[in-house]
Parts: sequence; C-alpha cells; structure tokens
Amino acid sequence: MKATLSLLSVFVSTVLLAQPETEIMTPLLGNPHIVKKTNQQKASTAIDSTFIYAIDTLDLPVWDDFSINKFVPYNANYSDGNVTSQWYYRLMDNTNTIPQNPSLIFCDSSHARIDTVSVVVGIPTVTSDYFIPNQVWVNNLDVYPVSGQLRTLYQECYVLIDSIIDGVPDPDQDTIFYTASPDFVQDSANVFFVDYTDPNTIWVDDYAYHNYRYAVTPWSLGVATLDGVDENGWPYDWGNTSAHEEADVLTSRPINLAGKTNVYLTFIYQAEGWGDAPEAIDSLLLDWWLPDSNAWFPSQWYAVGGGTTDIWDTAHWAIPSAALDDGFRFRFRNYASTSGMLDHWHIDYVNLKDNDLITVSNFSDLAVSEPINSILDTYTAVPWDHFKNANAADKMLGTLKLRVYNSDLTPTNFANGGMEVAYMGVLQGGSPYVLANPAITSEWTGNWELGLNKYPYPLASNYTINQSVTTDPQAEFHVKINIDAAVSGSNVYDVNDTTYHVQDFRNYYAYDDGSAEAAYGITGSHSLLAIKYTAYEEDSLAGVLMYWVPSVDNHSDKIFLITIWDDNGGQPGNIIYQDDYFNTNSPEYSGGINAFRYYTFMDGQKVAVPETFYIGWEQVESASLNIGLDRNISNGDKIFRNVTGTWQTSSFQSSVMIRPVYSTSMNYTLSVEDEAEISQTSIYPNPAKDVVYINTTETEYQVSVYDMTGRLVYSSTNESTIDISNLNTGIFIVDVRSANGVSLYTGKLIKE
Repeated sequence: MKATLSLLSVFVSTVLLAQPETEIMTPLLGNPHIVKKTNQQKASTAIDSTFIYAIDTLDLPVWDDFSINKFVPYNANYSDGNVTSQWYYRLMDNTNTIPQNPSLIFCDSSHARIDTVSVVVGIPTVTSDYFIPNQVWVNNLDVYPVSGQLRTLYQECYVLIDSIIDGVPDPDQDTIFYTASPDFVQDSANVFFVDYTDPNTIWVDDYAYHNYRYAVTPWSLGVATLDGVDENGWPYDWGNTSAHEEADVLTSRPINLAGKTNVYLTFIYQAEGWGDAPEAIDSLLLDWWLPDSNAWFPSQWYAVGGGTTDIWDTAHWAIPSAALDDGFRFRFRNYASTSGMLDHWHIDYVNLKDNDLITVSNFSDLAVSEPINSILDTYTAVPWDHFKNANAADKMLGTLKLRVYNSDLTPTNFANGGMEVAYMGVLQGGSPYVLANPAITSEWTGNWELGLNKYPYPLASNYTINQSVTTDPQAEFHVKINIDAAVSGSNVYDVNDTTYHVQDFRNYYAYDDGSAEAAYGITGSHSLLAIKYTAYEEDSLAGVLMYWVPSVDNHSDKIFLITIWDDNGGQPGNIIYQDDYFNTNSPEYSGGINAFRYYTFMDGQKVAVPETFYIGWEQVESASLNIGLDRNISNGDKIFRNVTGTWQTSSFQSSVMIRPVYSTSMNYTLSVEDEAEISQTSIYPNPAKDVVYINTTETEYQVSVYDMTGRLVYSSTNESTIDISNLNTGIFIVDVRSANGVSLYTGKLIKE
C-alpha cells in the first residue's frame, strides 16, 4: 500500500468503523520466518573462504508446484566431493603468475619519492625524483571474479625531503616514513568452487519466500511469494515509507532449449492472499534471458494490482524462438512498496515444457492444498500432563477435513489414501490407517470435484493418541497423510499428495500454528484484550507466551498490564490477576519464527485458574501493540475486546498468538519449538540507516556502540532503540551486557 506505511490502518472492517472499540490488523514490517537466513554466495566484502557455484543447466520439462523446496541451498562444505579451491593473491609479478614475497611492502609515488624543495627569496618550488620502480600486478580480492591491473610501485615507503634555501643545501635530509601503513601489502584469499549438478532444484536466488501459509486456497502445498522485503526478511528501504521500486526476484537455473520448438511457460498467480493487496502501481512481471546477448528482456507478460484479489489466474507464455538455446533462463520480479512486508503476489504450478498447446492447459493433478494444523479438537498444542489426565478420545479432532485441490478438466474418482502416526519413529495405534471414501455429506460428494475439496476423515473414531507412551513432561507425534485418485492420468504429480504434521504437547495451550501473517491490536487507552481458553483441567499458570511482531510503528516503549479473568457466561468476568503499575510489561518484538517472549507474573507467583479463563492485557495508552495474528486458523470467537465496558468478539477470523503456560515440571523454555529464541538478544534491522532496535528478555542492560578503532560512539541503559542517524556510514560493534556485566550480544552493525 502506498501512501505511507504509517497510514496503514489496514483491513479495518467497515462494521468496526462505527464502534468505539476499534481493532486493527496491519501488515508485518518484516518477515519473521526468514530473518536469520543467509546465503554463502552473497559475500559483499572479501572473497576469502567464500563459495562460488557453477550451476549446471536443466533439461525440459521444468516443473515446480512449491510443495517441496527446489531452491539451490548454497550449503556446500569444504570437504564435499564436488568442491575445489584456489588461492588468489593481491600482489603478483608483472605477468600475474607468481605471487610477490609476503615480506615485501610497496607504496605508490604519493608515498615513495625524493622531493627537493628550493626556496629563493622566500618562494619555494618542489621537484620530485623517484626510486627504482617495480612493476607489480595488483588484484582486487573484494569481489569475484578476481581482476587487477599492472601498477608502478616502490619498495621504499617513505618520502625524502632535501632543502635548498637561497642556494645553500640543508645538510640534514628529512624523512617521512609510511611503513606503519604501507599502500600495498601481500594478502590472499582461498576461494571454493562448487560444481552444482543436482537436477532437483530450479531457483538460484532466495529473494522470493517459499511458504505454505500466505496463499488463499492454493492449488497445492506451497507457493513462492514476492513482496517488499528482502531475502533476510527486512524491508529493502528501511524507514523510507514512500519507497516504491523493484523488489523481489525469482530466477531459474539455466535451461537447455537447444533444438526445441513450441516451448511454453505456464503458471498460476494470486494477489494478496493472507498478505497485503497490491495496488494499481504494483506489478508482477516476467523476463527471459537471451544467452547470446548476455542480457535480460521483458516478456511483455505482466499483472498489475488494484483488481480482484485472492483468486488464481493462469498465465501461458510462448518462449521466443530467439531464446531456444542452451542457457535460457526466466525470472519473476515485482514492483512494490519496499518499506515493509507489502504488496503480495503468490506463484504456483510453474511448468516449462515443449510441444505444448497454444491455449492454457489444465494441470491434471490432485494435490493436498493446505497443511493440517492439529489432530486435536480446538487447540494446536496442549500441556502433555493435562492431556494424560483427560479422556483422550474426547480431545481428538472428531473429523479431520483435509483440503485437496483438483486441477483436472473433470471430476476425478476417489482412491484410498493413508495416515501414519509415529512417536519416536514407532508407528502408533493401527498405523498406517486407510483413508477410505466416507459417506456423502453436504460438503463431500464422494468424488474429487473440480477445485477445492474438503475430504472428511472421521479421526476420533479411528485413532486416539496413546497417553502412556511416555512419562516425560512433553511429547510430540509425527503425522503423515497422503491422498490419491483412481485414475493416474488425473493425478500426474505425486510429490504434492502427502502432507506432514508434528503434534506438539508441551506445557502451554495454543490456537495458532506458530506463524504470524499480520499484526493485531486494539486502540483506546485502558482498553482490554482477552483470549478465551478452556483447559482440560484446573491448574496454575506460571506465565504467558506472547508473539510480538514489528509492524507500522514500534511500540516497545508502551506498557501493558497482564490480566487474567474468570468466565462470566461466555465472556470475561472478574479479574483473577493483574499486574500493578510498579510491575508493568512492554512488547518485546521478535525477529524470528515462533519466537515467543515469556512473561512471568509479579514476584514469580503462580496463578490458579479455573478450566475456563481469559488471558490478555489492559493497555495504558491508545496505540495498538501489534501482537502476532495467525490468519490461517479461525478463532475470532475466542478474541474479546473492551473499551467502554462492553465485551465484543473479533471480526477477524484468525488466532491471536498468546499462549498460557502452566506450572508443570517442565521448564518454560521447552514450550516453544526454538528454545534459543527465548533467551536470545538480537538487534534489527542490520544494515540500518537511522534506528536499530534491541530485542532482549533482560529488563536491565547496558548498550554500547564502538567504531572500528575501539572508540565509544554511543551508550544507553535499558533503551530498546539505538539512534544511529548521526553516525557516519560504516561498520560498528554493538555490545549489550546485563546489569551484572554478562555479555548478552556482541556483533557487527552496518550503518548505511
């Protein structure tokens, strides 16, 4: 969206506009799923120890429905059989074949010469002479391929100064030495070369986001998403709210089209999905690479925003005859607002093949459309000790509705699928179970109909989780489900027929799947937000996990009071617990996937709660605090907000990412998938232009910033932001320490 990011009171329901209790949903500032991703090939400094990939060409057909990851991984190791290496040297002889002796130093004429200063009647003139020259080839080791030039250099790194004043030479010769920092010293870089031939990958860059959650009704598991954030998950133009330019790109490997005729590229695409809608100035484009010209050309195919969203359109493009050669490539790219995770396009079913029809063909495929979220009723995760004490059959999902998409020309006959459930690699119950054709219902005809199908499997009556499988305080069960069609020609790709799920049992209840697609909040000073939970038993809470996400504005300086209510006829009732104003909390924005922040209650106390309770906060100021919102799982009836004394449920059929943590024998750090995320201190964005944010669980800490000479250029105490707008462009060291001096974070910061 375009105006400025601060104007994104996005997605506000028209119903809500007339209500005093305003809830808002805004796009994410960055992509928390990929913020830690790096790529070995993208070295921007010295090339020492970097990997250079020589990627082999692909043959037709080239196909990707993004159900599995087909991106080149760039994860080679030095010892791999397909890796070779070569040393490069900065200083070579004049033929660029023999490295210079590493003990030698060289300077150019600015630091190696003999100056004679003649002063006549107070007027000086300077003449220069030079030492014996050396022809040295100087290479640049900062970028690959390595290149250089022949330079005239001198082994004397000093300037001799002779003075003649009114014809009388000065017997003492002045010398200015530069040996402490000579212009040229020997350096080397060991570069590793990867001969990459794996035919199972297609894409050579990772700017587009491979995911299973952002598209609405995808035709198969997984899509590639292009938006306004880079491959590291942060805006291309941090802080520039009016920025609009070319953003992501998705580039294929070289493909051999030599000798081919009638080659066509087919794909489907969707605007917005569960992300942000592209506007009229946003676009999705397709380019092709002409090997003979070594250049990209526009295909003339493009899509613009501002129209209907959440539908899938099909594109079918004939490859130009000039491109039918070995080394052909194609790429998708988008123009978007680059100040946040905005203007989403999703791509699926990319298919490049020859002898295709000129008209758009169907894909003749049956595929699982969306991953399953849980095999439990209501929750995606529950405490294991609560589940062990419950009637397991009552807590299982009664009917598992698997979403399956049929992209054939006609409905397809059903064939049995299967389900496996395993614990620690051991199949459970009667696994594998047969997923047979159930009885016809209002949502199920008995066939795979065209488009989206909701296959209903009676789960609870067939499978119940074994409660005695372990005495550990946690457990996880691995679920595998596959589907099939009776006619193989109606299901040409089998890789997308299977989906996997891990059913977690920790020490918390959860409605969400760990992924945030948007930020959620309410406005109004002293407004209340409450999430309803009905536990399997009465117990005591030890704390709460909250997943805060950076969005339009940073409100980490705002405070809220953790609050717990009992139930009053299906809505929050009396307050069981609330922080006081001497023990407040603030949002701690996360930079990673599933990076919940753990909050305890005052004085570390445990809070006894009934089976049905509500947990959330009272916010002191009006600003929306930006809690993570999982848009894939509908729990709007569990979200309550209150400003004027009346509780209302949410208009957004989503799940707020707040998880109550119970006082079990298990440490709370086991209650999230990535334990390291909780205790980690980090900074973002990096690189940055004006402001850097500190993300830490510590309440008292010291922040110090040093330049590369070791000079302290910034310090603060307990501040969540670092103002670097006055610092010069360059590299700095950020050091964060706890109140007792323990190092929490030390790392480089690049100031742009």
